Amino acid sequence: MLEDIETVQQRAVMVEIEEMIQSTPDYADIREALRSLNFIPEQDDADVAIWVHPALRIFVLLQMNLGGGYAGYKVAAYDDLKGHEGEFAGYNAR
Repeated sequence: MLEDIETVQQRAVMVEIEEMIQSTPDYADIREALRSLNFIPEQDDADVAIWVHPALRIFVLLQMNLGGGYAGYKVAAYDDLKGHEGEFAGYNAR
């Protein structure tokens, strides 16, 4: 039962992040929103940004453009990566 509640919460946050990314072209705004949701930056470079939420086991991967926006993104749960070696490189295109 507790696992089901955690899964529902995890999926709700993932949907919220996807909607935010799709409606917010400016990475600075996305960065601030992720921080407010207790995400931690693992990598925040000019090319790639990776944010994680260890408690919810979610990661957000953004492929950056030179102008400060992003070219693509991926929002996923850690568990979604099990058994999918080599598929991580794909992005959800904007």
